[in-house]
Amino acid sequence: MYSSIKASRIGAMGLLAGVLALIALVGVGGVYAFGHRGPGGHGGGFGGLKMLMQLDLTDAQKSQIREVLPAFRAEKDRRQADHDAMRERMKALMEAERFDEDEVRLAFREMAPLMEDMAVSRLRFMHAVKAVLTPAQIAAVKERFMDRDSRRGEHRRMRESMMDTWLSMPAGSDAAQ
Repeated sequence: MYSSIKASRIGAMGLLAGVLALIALVGVGGVYAFGHRGPGGHGGGFGGLKMLMQLDLTDAQKSQIREVLPAFRAEKDRRQADHDAMRERMKALMEAERFDEDEVRLAFREMAPLMEDMAVSRLRFMHAVKAVLTPAQIAAVKERFMDRDSRRGEHRRMRESMMDTWLSMPAGSDAAQ
């Protein structure tokens, strides 16, 4: 009996993890493909606007980045309506009364080529920016990315631990009250 409860709990956690991964991919995938949009709509650079500002770019470097930015933005804007429509479709599937795995898979397959194109566009722009940077600036970016990735891993483990703790608590004893 205990093993079947444990197995069903593991299965439920796997399903939950899959749903959360899908939400993250759909909801956040476009953000990473086109750059984080923080307050004021900034972003989309090599590590984002904030990281570029911390690199103390020269006027010549800023000018070179300014030259490639319009083409990137135009390409991003051409895809934005399709991206928004696909996100709405995935949102509707998440909010549906019943789960339809075939429909989710179909929607995801239809979304994949757009997400691929968006990622290619973003990386093309990032490499154009990288070509403008000095070796010291590139090293600084890599260091910041490693720090960020380390923090993400720590945050992910903390969220997983919190989820496990919450799920093991008896009903009615939620600390979130």
